[in-house]
Amino acid sequence: MKLEHKSLDRGLTIMEVLARNGSCSLAELHRTTGISKSSIRRLLATLVERRLVRRSLADGRYRTSMLMPATAGMPVPVGLAFAVDIALPHVTSLTKEIGWPSDIHLLEDDRMRILDSTRPLSPYHLYRAFLDMHVNIFGSASGTACMAAMPDSTFQAVAARTNRDREWGLARYGLSVEQYREHLAMARRRGYGTRGPRFIGNTRFDDGLSAIAVPFFRDEQVYGAISLLWPKNYLEPETFAREHLEDLKRTAGLITEDLARLTPPAGETPL
Repeated sequence: MKLEHKSLDRGLTIMEVLARNGSCSLAELHRTTGISKSSIRRLLATLVERRLVRRSLADGRYRTSMLMPATAGMPVPVGLAFAVDIALPHVTSLTKEIGWPSDIHLLEDDRMRILDSTRPLSPYHLYRAFLDMHVNIFGSASGTACMAAMPDSTFQAVAARTNRDREWGLARYGLSVEQYREHLAMARRRGYGTRGPRFIGNTRFDDGLSAIAVPFFRDEQVYGAISLLWPKNYLEPETFAREHLEDLKRTAGLITEDLARLTPPAGETPL
């Protein structure tokens, strides 16, 4: 087998393993494929550079951005991975500046999807983020921030589509449309989203955190949100926002600007 063909075969093998497993560490890729770690590092560097694979800051694991025949999980589409690449340096700077960690959420259908987090960079040891998982749009601060930035008709449509859905709808929290509309109105007055009533985290138990979030935009449409997190017994959201909201908004604005400046034309894959 020629050297270039051998490298291509190894690269495809790595992507297939990532697609099948959802995410892998370098050691797991070595153990699964039998390829030397030095070769895997070189191949991953190329795949990351071409945005076919990304390495998450929150857990250091590699994830594919492409649909592969072996895909069993939820690979991140190239366009979304590109947005995370743009957002991550800005939220990293924010965490280095103020200390508190930030999560990056992207709007996906009627849910939010957490794609990366600066929690490992924060001096405050908070409950770890679960990457690539969907979270309830009504419960999360990021979902509230996105919904508050969209017309009320959009909220009504999402509420109707998820009506009585105990996983993704308002039924999960025992809330009516009118009750949640009051929560959205508060978010619009404050200029940021908070976790919804009775939301205690992305998992089934209380993570002990509070969050505020603001949206960022792509093509003048709400595309996602960034949040700041802290222990809920430390400060009330209003007090925390007085200290850090302007920094959070500035960061979201920089992400929006870069998405407009760096995003390639429709149909063109970012390289």
